[in-house]
Parts: sequence; structure tokens; C-alpha cells
Amino acid sequence: MATHIIIGFRHYHFDLANITVEPVLFLYMFASFLYFPTIQALIFHKVCLHSFNTTFCEVLEYNTTFKHDHQKENDFVTSETSYWILKITLALTLPSFFMVIFFLGSLGDVIGRKIPVILPCLGAFAAYLSGLLNAKYESASLYYILIGPLLNGFSGGYIACLMSVYSYVGHITTPDTKLTRMGIVEAMIFIAGTIGVFTSGLMIDNQGYVFTFSVMCVTIGLAVIYSALWLDNVHSYNDIQERPGFCSMLFRFLRESFQCVVMPRSRRVGAALVLMILALNLLMLCTTGDMDIAMLYMRKTLNFSPTTFGFMKGLDYFLRGLIMLTFVPLMRHKVKLKEMILVLLGLFSYAAEFVITGAARTQWLVFLGVVIGMFKGIPSAGLRATMSSLITKNEQGRLFGIIAASESITSLLSTLLFNELYPATYDLYPGFCYMLAAGILVIAFFIVLSLHCFILQDISSNYRPMECPSSNDEEENATDG
Repeated sequence: MATHIIIGFRHYHFDLANITVEPVLFLYMFASFLYFPTIQALIFHKVCLHSFNTTFCEVLEYNTTFKHDHQKENDFVTSETSYWILKITLALTLPSFFMVIFFLGSLGDVIGRKIPVILPCLGAFAAYLSGLLNAKYESASLYYILIGPLLNGFSGGYIACLMSVYSYVGHITTPDTKLTRMGIVEAMIFIAGTIGVFTSGLMIDNQGYVFTFSVMCVTIGLAVIYSALWLDNVHSYNDIQERPGFCSMLFRFLRESFQCVVMPRSRRVGAALVLMILALNLLMLCTTGDMDIAMLYMRKTLNFSPTTFGFMKGLDYFLRGLIMLTFVPLMRHKVKLKEMILVLLGLFSYAAEFVITGAARTQWLVFLGVVIGMFKGIPSAGLRATMSSLITKNEQGRLFGIIAASESITSLLSTLLFNELYPATYDLYPGFCYMLAAGILVIAFFIVLSLHCFILQDISSNYRPMECPSSNDEEENATDG
């Protein structure tokens, strides 16, 4: 249970109770950044072992000349690895989508915010432990590799972790501090990414898979212990008198989730929520597409080595984290810029980076694009903070559940789109996908601009969000605030 512990230096004082879910997200995302390259490398290794002998596979993985001389075998292993990576992606994403949309989003609104934070961490621990066992017993069937992602998916996966963290922060903050706190949450992702990108390869190459998965288990175990001992179980309402069956409860949660987004609201708030969710999904479409094709594009077009690519991604995460921890609080509290102005800056920055990357023919231009795009972490935090301010505390979980579920579907669609589009357009223009992503962000830019000029300006500063109806009075009409 969080307690007030004041630390100070001269005129500056800080209450440690203000630190809530930020360490949980940092630990979770650090382990995730270790997990994805490690599980992909492990799958490559296991696929090779099931087709060739151990000596052949060790040389194939680490000897570039041998890999070139055995291109046919390498292409076969790479193709099979891609197939299994798609399987684990589906095993993780599909169950997590249904868990968040049917259950976890509304659960936090009913029983408190603490349990939804812990559940994804427990699922991640199961996935990492499964990976450790698969690394320990390399000759075991490849189908065992699916157990961890499935367990993780049925615990909500990373989308449940993001949903629960954003819901927690949205619940405990005031409108004036939401963007700053959401920005710090986003910064935890970027800082974790910076460290994870630089350390994952070193761990795998020098210590092996078992050690790397063990580090993940310890890391996520710390997140579970911290959550259990430190976090307060903040509540919104808990007025359910009846004890419905499990299926009835799931469908009630689903109905309430959509109801609290599309229910009639005063002064066009409903339209603002829908448009901001659309903008967030356009942002996710581009972000996921970039993640899927970046390595292939930069290796083939710009001769990026894995080390150079790691430095580029590390710089990217570092600059985004720095902006969220320094620039955003300064602009919000000292200069008093509105959230949507900062969101527009971030979208412009992101689109400019895509244009530069798509047109680049030298490596230094890509690094320049990373510097210009360092504000691209702002839109996600700004849109989430604004939406959180437009709804009541007892709607936070359901809203962020809808957002997380929609982003997971968008992520899958983006993977299918960009992985098909990139090879089909490479000969026409190598950077076509990046130019397309920039165009999509321009659409998001104008959506946000319209929100800022015509809708959010119409929502007065004294707007009071309507209470979402509980299960006992859901048939009552909501009143204007």
C-alpha cells in the first residue's frame, strides 16, 4: 500500500506516493523489449535444429559467409521462422483482444484498478517461464513455443498492461496534470526500449537464451511484487448487487464498454471521443507498419548492420523519452500550451521523419529523421489525456479497454498491409511505405486540427462528464453535464 514518504532538497520536495504504476510499466516493457528479439532468435534456432544438425545451425546463425553459401537453407529456415512468429503473434493478440474488450477493461471500473495491473504481469511471467523451458529443452516440439503466448494472451497481454496503466493514471490525476502524467507513462516505454534495444543482443550473444529468459522472469517478478505491495486499489464504483453468471457478466461488460463511448453526451463530447480514437488508430497503423518493415528496408536499401540499426532505434527511444520527461511538462505548465497543439506538433514531427526516411539514400539522413521525429511520442499521450479528461473516473477502464482492443486489431491489419505492400512496391520506389505512412499521419493531423478548432473549443472548460450508468440503472437516460 502506497504511503506518503516525503523527500526533499532545499526548497524542493517530492512525495514518493506520487510514484504509482510508472515502475510497473517500465519493468514490463523492458522485459517485453528483451522478449520479442529473444523469442524470434530462439524460434530461428529451434526451426533450424529440427531440420539440420547442431553444428550446421550454429555456423548458419553466426557466419555470414556460410549463410551466403547456403542461401537456400537459410531462406527455408527464415521462411519457417516467419511462419511461427505469425503463429505466436496470433496466439498472443487474439486472446488478449477478447480478454480486454469483454472483461479486463470493465473489471477495473468495478473492482478497482490494482488487479488489472497485476494480471498481465502474471501472464508475462508465464510466457517468459515457458520461453526459458523451451530454451532449456531445445529439441522439444516447436508447438510448445505457443504455450507461453497463449497464457500471456489469456491474461490480456501487453495491450491489457497499457490499458490498466493508462486507466490507473487517468483515474488518479486531475485534468491539469493528465498530459504530464501520461507523458511520464509514455516515457517509461521509451526508456525501457532504449535499454532493451542495447542489451538484448548482448545478452543473447554472450549469455544465451536461458539467461536472457531468466532476466525477464526476475524483471516481471519485481513488477508483480511492486504492484502487490505498493499500489493502492483505487475504486470508482462498486454498486453491483446481483451476482450474474460468467457469460452474462462478460456481455454486460462488453455492452457497457461501447455504451460509455457512444452514449449521448453534452456538447459533442461523443464525436470528440470517436475522432480521437480514430486518430490514435491511424497513429498505431503507421507505428506498427514502421516496426515491421524498418529492419528490412534499412538493411536492403541503406546497408544498415544490426549494430547500426540498434544504435538508431536506441537513439529514437532515448529522444522520445527525453521529450516526454522534459519538453512536455515545460510546455504544458510553463508555456501553458494546450494538449492539441502539442499533439499537432508531434504528428507533424512524425510525418516529417517518415518523409525523410522514405527519401533517404544515406544513413545519416535516417539519423537526422530520428532527431526531427523526436516529438512523435506526444500524440499518443496527448490524445489519451484529453479523452481521459472528458469522461468520469468510473469509465476509465472501459474507455482504455476499447482503445487497447481497437489498437490491437489495427496492429494486426497494419502487419498484414505493410508486409504485403513493402515487397510489392520496393522495385517501384523503396520508400513508398514510408511516404504512405506520412500521408496517413497527415489525415490524422487534419482530424486533430478539426477537433481543436471546431469541437474541443465548443466544450467549455466547466464541462462536467456524465456519470456512466451502472448495471442497476443502465436503462436510465444520461443527462447533460
